Amino acid sequence: MIIGGLFLGIGVGIVLFFGVINNDILAKWFTDSKSNIPVVPEIGSAVPQIDLQTNAGESFNIDDLHGKPVVINFWASWCGPCRLEMPIFKEYQHEYGDDLIFLAINIGETPDQIQAFIEEMELDLTVLLDPTDRVWDSFGLRGLPSTFFVDADGIIRFIHIGVLTESQLAGYLDAIGVAR
Repeated sequence: MIIGGLFLGIGVGIVLFFGVINNDILAKWFTDSKSNIPVVPEIGSAVPQIDLQTNAGESFNIDDLHGKPVVINFWASWCGPCRLEMPIFKEYQHEYGDDLIFLAINIGETPDQIQAFIEEMELDLTVLLDPTDRVWDSFGLRGLPSTFFVDADGIIRFIHIGVLTESQLAGYLDAIGVAR
């Protein structure tokens, strides 16, 4: 009896949840003009357009990096797992220099919060600001940290949601042609 009630409750919850989702929520994502279906990047697709400001106030466009492998990491200073990853990214950026680009896209924080985090972590990665979550939404993300591994041809080869370990990072990089 209890199990039956539990399943009934879960079923009603699912119906209510999906019943209140409307097209305005889905329209927040980029859509394919032919089918009106949200288009989010996936493995094997080209990396979406990224045109944001750096923490130094300079314009940045992903097209400028064509020909180089890129690691795109979405983060926030309040995100504990994001804090764990940053020293690893910093280490690899120092090791590879301009042969591998790390883009650290901050989600929704103020320039002062971002700058304090950069100074605390002593980061010299390319930090981009996404204060309105426009790029975050175009990637269809829902959790931090989220990391995309893009090969030198601009194709997404791996997507990792959650904290990355150093061995996972090394494996992804090796798979996109960046050997340690």
